[in-house]
Amino acid sequence: MAPDRGLTAAELVSDLTELEVLAVVAAVALAVLLVLRRWYDAVFLVVAVGVVWAVNPLLKQLIARPRPVGAPADVSEYSFPSGHAANTAALAGALVLIVGHRLLSVLLGLVVLLLVGWSQLTLERHYLTDLLAGWFWALLWVGVVRYVTKGGPK
Repeated sequence: MAPDRGLTAAELVSDLTELEVLAVVAAVALAVLLVLRRWYDAVFLVVAVGVVWAVNPLLKQLIARPRPVGAPADVSEYSFPSGHAANTAALAGALVLIVGHRLLSVLLGLVVLLLVGWSQLTLERHYLTDLLAGWFWALLWVGVVRYVTKGGPK
């Protein structure tokens, strides 16, 4: 019997970006916003992230694109759009906008998204188009919600 080598880096990234972990991060961010009485940002976070997290599984069922061959049985049978990509893009995008577009927050968000994409492709759980679609629709939704909550262009 081969020794257990532990999680690979791709598995670790995938595990750390599961919805349950992201929900804890979102809850902490929401609590901070509420303590700071940043009501609009709190509403923005809940709507921007919550809608993506609720709608993405419905999109998967509607589109019903099978996963790549060899994807584990413990994940949903459909791959498009990627939940990991959409869920992390929604949270990272919302947090970047709340922080205020600082270069460091944008770069950190981009690194997180690229790591998620790398992990899902490495683990053969998604096609590249699954990831691109998840990122695109989530970031588009976050942008629309920000536009509405900030009252349009200044």
